[in-house]
Amino acid sequence: MPNEPKKNLAVVAVVLLLGAVVAALLVFKLRHAKTNMPPIAALRLDFLDETNRIATLSDNGSRDADGTLRSWRIAWGDGKEDALSSIPQKAAHTYASEGRYTISLWCVDNSGATSSLPAVTNITFDFMKRQKALEQAQAEAKREADRLKEEQARKEAERLEQERQKELAAQEARKAREQQELEEKQKAAAELARQKAKIAVEAPTPPSSAPLGAALPDNPFSRNVIFTPPASTLGGFEIYKEKTEGKEQDGNLLVILVIRCVNFPNTPIPTSNWQIDGKDVQLKTSRIRASLSPGQHDITALLTGRAGTSEIKADVTVGSNGDCIVTPRK
Repeated sequence: MPNEPKKNLAVVAVVLLLGAVVAALLVFKLRHAKTNMPPIAALRLDFLDETNRIATLSDNGSRDADGTLRSWRIAWGDGKEDALSSIPQKAAHTYASEGRYTISLWCVDNSGATSSLPAVTNITFDFMKRQKALEQAQAEAKREADRLKEEQARKEAERLEQERQKELAAQEARKAREQQELEEKQKAAAELARQKAKIAVEAPTPPSSAPLGAALPDNPFSRNVIFTPPASTLGGFEIYKEKTEGKEQDGNLLVILVIRCVNFPNTPIPTSNWQIDGKDVQLKTSRIRASLSPGQHDITALLTGRAGTSEIKADVTVGSNGDCIVTPRK
């Protein structure tokens, strides 16, 4: 097989050539390849619920300078972790007990590189601190409530004082008006008294009134029976002048007229009312005090009895000299 060594040499030559090409390509790729930069993680603590021991965080702008972010990992500091395939907008975790915890966030880019340093934040759940903060908040709320209460009381006191001042001002105004009205009335009364005094001085002196029953003749009454009611057991009745009291300044005569039973003069007679010149005089008595002008007057007494109501009439004539005469009229 004289050609066999030649074939072997050809295979070796091809292998060496291919190795040289691959080596050249690797050297070229290594020379021109770019180095992948790890991403940078950023973390933001959004809310810390100390009462329920809940921490809420989100990505605060983690980035990769030469690629894109593909995943995130959060270590909550209590031995528990969360792996996320999308950017954590809001990630929350509940802790089982009080204490201090360190939260770490890593991110991984599309080339598989992990952020060299995690984004870190420290949190603390402290019951005593929370209780103290709660007590401080309650105390502050109480102080604010007391302040508002005092402010409200002060405003109410100011309002009441303003109302009191308004009432005092109104009372003073009323007193001033009443005093002014009183002074005006006193002035008017003084002026009226002055005018009356002037008129009294200028006017003639009127005749003085006659003394009661002294200057006037007391002419005897008539005993003529003027009326006998039907079925009356007392007999006849009459109207007479009992007494003349005097004469008024206007010339009227003051007399007392009486209706009586002739047979029993001391027996009171029930009457419903009297009429003088047709006008009722509402007096339920057997006597009436009448002011009569000079001249003749019609007197009617309504007698009340078991048989009904009966009229007893008389004419009363008042003289210009003050004389008074009663004439029975049937």
